[in-house]
Amino acid sequence: MTRLLASDLDGTLLQTGGTISPTNVEAIARATFEGLDVVFVTGRPPRWMQDIAEMTGHKGHAICANGSVLMDLESLEIISFDLIDPEVGLEAARRLRDIDPGISFAVELARAELDFLVDENYRPRWEVSVPPPRVSVEEMFETGLVTKFLARPSEDVVHDADTFLTSAYEATSDIVDVTHSDIFDVLVEMSLLGINKGTSLARLAATRGLSAEHVAAVGDMPNDVPMIKWAGRGAAVANAHEWVKEVANEHLPSNDEHAVAIFIDRILNND
Repeated sequence: MTRLLASDLDGTLLQTGGTISPTNVEAIARATFEGLDVVFVTGRPPRWMQDIAEMTGHKGHAICANGSVLMDLESLEIISFDLIDPEVGLEAARRLRDIDPGISFAVELARAELDFLVDENYRPRWEVSVPPPRVSVEEMFETGLVTKFLARPSEDVVHDADTFLTSAYEATSDIVDVTHSDIFDVLVEMSLLGINKGTSLARLAATRGLSAEHVAAVGDMPNDVPMIKWAGRGAAVANAHEWVKEVANEHLPSNDEHAVAIFIDRILNND
C-alpha cells in the first residue's frame, strides 16, 4: 500500500510556465486529508520554495537541491543538509576544466543570508533583483557550506544538456553525484557522492518506517531517475525525458494535463 508520494516540481507538478493547476492543488490537499504523505522532491534550492509553499498550500516537507537539503514548507526552515567537501569540489572543478577550459561555476550554500555564489563568467538562467556575489571557485568552497555545485559550459564548446551531462559524469562520477534537471538548460548539478533524489527520499521514508514498497514517485528529468527507480511505484509524465520513461513502471499524461492529480487519484483508489 502506498503511504508516501514524492513529486518533482518543475515539469511535473507545475505546469509549463511555472504555475500550478487548481486540480493539482485540490488533489494534494485531498491526499493529505486521506493520509497519503506528500513530499516535494526538487532540484530547486530552498530560496525558491516559498512561492511553492504559497501556491500549493502544502505544509509538509520538501527535499531540495537534488537531495542535499531537507526543509519544512510551513516554517521554510532547513532541517538538515549534506555538504560537498571543499577538496572534492575543487577536484571536480579541475576535471571539468579539462573538458572545457572556459567552463563557469556556481554554488548553492546552506546559509540563509548568503545562499548563492557565482564566478565571473557564470550566467544565471533566471534574472534576480540582487545579482549574486561573484567570487572564485576557491572562495566558494572556502565557505565549507556548499550543498550543490553547478557547472555551465563556455560558449566556445557546443553541447546539448545530455551530451554535457555524459561528459561531466564520465569525468566526475567517482567523486560527486552529477545530474541535470532541464533539457533546455545546458547545466550540470553536482552534490555529495551518494546524495541524490533517490537516496534522500529513501532516507526520509526510513524515518517514517517506510520502505520502497510504500512509496510512489513521479518526475520528468534525469535528476528524477534515482527516486523513480527506487520507489515501488515510479511514474513518468508524458513530457518526461526518455531516460525517465525507461525506468518508470507507470506512465501519466503531461504536466499540463494534471498528471500528479491523476496519479494521486490512482493511488487513493488503489488502481
